[in-house]
Amino acid sequence: MGQGGEEYPVLTLGQAPATVSVRVAAATIIVTMTGVSLIVAMHAYARAVVLPGFLPAFASLTALADMLTAYLLWGQARAGEEPAVVVLVVTYLGCAVLVAANALLFPGAFFVAGGRMGEAAAWLWVFWHLFFVGGVTVYGLYPAAWSNPAACVRAARYGAGITLSSVAAAVALARSGSLPALIGEARFHVPTFLLVVLPAAMVVAMVALAYGRRARTVLDTWLFVAMAGMWCDTALMHLGNGRFSIGWYAAHAISLAAALAVLLGCLAEVNRLYGRLVWHEARMSHANADLRAMNSELSTMAEYDALTQLLNRRAVLQHLTEHFESWRQGGAAVGVLMIDLDHFKTINDEWGHLAGDEVLAQLAARLRTAMRESDIIGRYGGEEFLVVLPGTSAQGVRVTAIKLLQAVRAAPFACLDGSITVTVSIGATCVGAKDPDPDSALARADRALYVAKRNGRDREVWADPAHDADP
Repeated sequence: MGQGGEEYPVLTLGQAPATVSVRVAAATIIVTMTGVSLIVAMHAYARAVVLPGFLPAFASLTALADMLTAYLLWGQARAGEEPAVVVLVVTYLGCAVLVAANALLFPGAFFVAGGRMGEAAAWLWVFWHLFFVGGVTVYGLYPAAWSNPAACVRAARYGAGITLSSVAAAVALARSGSLPALIGEARFHVPTFLLVVLPAAMVVAMVALAYGRRARTVLDTWLFVAMAGMWCDTALMHLGNGRFSIGWYAAHAISLAAALAVLLGCLAEVNRLYGRLVWHEARMSHANADLRAMNSELSTMAEYDALTQLLNRRAVLQHLTEHFESWRQGGAAVGVLMIDLDHFKTINDEWGHLAGDEVLAQLAARLRTAMRESDIIGRYGGEEFLVVLPGTSAQGVRVTAIKLLQAVRAAPFACLDGSITVTVSIGATCVGAKDPDPDSALARADRALYVAKRNGRDREVWADPAHDADP
């Protein structure tokens, strides 16, 4: 679940719950096929117009639809890591081959306008239906616990072997002449045992979908459409009076319609899922942009002092450490200034803490304006500021300190109740050869700062790094 209870996008047909529109569409198709079958059943024996190319066209379209469905489901099986869907992949591929074999073994399928249905073609029709029903049954009963990439590969390998073996055996048996006759008096006659076996197998498959899979997904729903089409196909083929009868035509047309309905329904759902994925990707992109902005804001908050908008203690010390390491490796000299606002307690006591905060903010802005762009300043703590001067010699450090003193003296600081004259004391030094770490230079600048305070404030005091003693 996403934030606010929103579900993450589902990417596969075997996982996507069937929406009301999908169920309504499937139910409409099932009702239509059933109604057409009932109407045709009353005239199934009647002869119809002879269409010599009907069977090759039917076989080609049905085989193509089954192969496209298999290809679509293979992508779904890999995306969802669902070996149960791999069972349907090999089922549809096997059906495509059996449909093609049925047409090829049909006597005069491509050029004869009349004639009887062949025994081999009739048995392949039976095997085709049994194979599909068996595949749907296995899919419905396939354990969900086995859903993983390795199981997908195993299911594809075993399923391909079983499919090839089954199709080869079906063709061999159909052509052997050892099976009971299905053709009698120029019409397709389904023996009693097949009239029991086929419907029973279909019932088992639909029960497996309804209770094994709970018939809750888009794929399950469209498989019910395929099963309904097979029911109608089987009934009309039994009632039709052989080749080119109304029942024969209707049986093939309904079978093709069911195959195309499954393919188009799955394609429509894949398109819808893709649209949802794109929508979620767009939302994720916006969320990532917001997250980056928040991270940037948090980073700023982690490095900067909220009152003065200068670097905080941790950040300015990090800069001092980095420049110290660079200097030790042969880089440019580094100057250090410790600045303290004189008589800050008095300002707070006489003018109030809000005025004291305003003075600190204005002092920070004035110091920052008087420095170079490359110089680094941060609030060290309370009313103290630390300045790091990269690439600055001893003379340059003292010049910068005087410049900062003058900038503070230049004008009083405005506050709500008037103006306040402010001064600062500065301890100045450079990183020296005797400094083992930046803390040494920092301590030296701090000692110089307190010397400046003892000597009357409003001044800078230089601490020579060569001596590293009190100024």
